[in-house]
Amino acid sequence: MDLRTRILVGYGYMVSLIVVSAVAAALGFHHLGSRLSEVLEANFASIRWSMEMVEALERQDSALLAALLGDDNANRAISESETAFLNALERARSNVTEDRESDVIDQVDATYEAYREARVRLLAEPHEYPLAAYNEEAFPRFDAVKSAVVDLLDVNHQAMVAADNEARAAAKRRAAGHGLVVLVALLSFAWLSRALRREVLVRLTSLQSAAKAMASGDLERRADATRTDELGLLAEQLNSLLDRDVELRGRMDVRLAAARDMVLGLLAATGAPSVLFAPDGRVVASTVTDAETEPAREALSRFRSGGENGDSAYEVAALAAGSRSVGWLVSRRRGDDK
Repeated sequence: MDLRTRILVGYGYMVSLIVVSAVAAALGFHHLGSRLSEVLEANFASIRWSMEMVEALERQDSALLAALLGDDNANRAISESETAFLNALERARSNVTEDRESDVIDQVDATYEAYREARVRLLAEPHEYPLAAYNEEAFPRFDAVKSAVVDLLDVNHQAMVAADNEARAAAKRRAAGHGLVVLVALLSFAWLSRALRREVLVRLTSLQSAAKAMASGDLERRADATRTDELGLLAEQLNSLLDRDVELRGRMDVRLAAARDMVLGLLAATGAPSVLFAPDGRVVASTVTDAETEPAREALSRFRSGGENGDSAYEVAALAAGSRSVGWLVSRRRGDDK
């Protein structure tokens, strides 16, 4: 696998991990919110209708007492409150969401039926002591109905509490899961950073150091080309260029040595000790001793300054290739041979 593919795979893994984590978090919290909203809405409706039943039952019982005490308008209030109670009971029955809720509603229905029968019996005939008759016949059944409705309230309240606890537990589990994903992401990022440093940055620094050493003339330095990726190929090509440069330098040194020997041969063939100077004054070849090189240079300097060619022990000849000056030949005069 080449370096580019490894980098793309590494960062693709990081991006995928982040995307998957974000999508999972969004879906999880959406599901959690939807479930909690559904449970609360259903149970709150049952609680509302239970409260309506309690209110209608209390109005009905108050109207019953009023009727027993001789209020002729109480029967209408009894009828209206009974209708409201039964409507709320049917709505609660159609909104059963908990396992115990059906049994509790059946209990409410049965106790209310007993309360209504007691109410009908009380209203069917006059009583010498109506409150005593109410306490004996109706109140125990009223209390039983109210207790059953309160049980219905408690069932839905407990369901809401359970839903809240379940939501809290699910949120904790999801938070722990996302915390684990974040930890994995951090560890993966640290591993990727270390791998990037080891596989790219350190090797680039090594290549830079090798290139600087080569540029400064260290012909023995070579880059690390042991790996087969892009940086390994670059190091291999850099080493190949350096090897070619060393080879060219060797060939050039051989040619220069041969040319220098040929020039020395030509100087020896002139029959007089001579010094060959380059246009910049550098000594190219010489058949004179080191002590004689400086007088020859002084003779050349005087000649180039306009002096006579015969005013010293050396004769100066300008060398040209066409119209281009290529150097100077300074020879000791034959009469000055020592």
